[in-house]
Amino acid sequence: MWQEPKTDWVAEDYFNYSDYNRIKNNIAYLRERALEVYINFPFESMGDAKTSYAQYPYADEFNTLEDNLESLRQNTFLFDDSNSKQWYENQRTPNYEDFNRLERACLLFYDGFKNIKSHRGYLPMRLGNKFIKAERYVGTLVSKPRLSIHLGNSFVKI
Repeated sequence: MWQEPKTDWVAEDYFNYSDYNRIKNNIAYLRERALEVYINFPFESMGDAKTSYAQYPYADEFNTLEDNLESLRQNTFLFDDSNSKQWYENQRTPNYEDFNRLERACLLFYDGFKNIKSHRGYLPMRLGNKFIKAERYVGTLVSKPRLSIHLGNSFVKI
């Protein structure tokens, strides 16, 4: 489920487990929206939700967030062109600039996928005595175009 990202992080803000969960869940939501338009692409599991302040995310968990956003960039339309970062154990942790970058990237992808879905083109056609409505996504760079056909109550994706 999509949660509105916090895109106004400042140096005085504290990052907690609910912020991590929001970013993680938004990235998972974006993948679901991407698969409505694009073919399947690599995506790493981001694990379970954090449930307490004692469960601060580790470097490898931040790397998974970064890797999944990069996978969205590489396999869908480039709504966000920021550079991903790699995090290392016992090194600097993400700061407010990094959280702004992550959350803005999520928001750009969300708006982009919403725009694609709202601007689908329709191609009416008749097969015999049944009217069908073929639906195709326009204005996108899709590596494998999809054509959806509605047959009465049936829905077929080609």
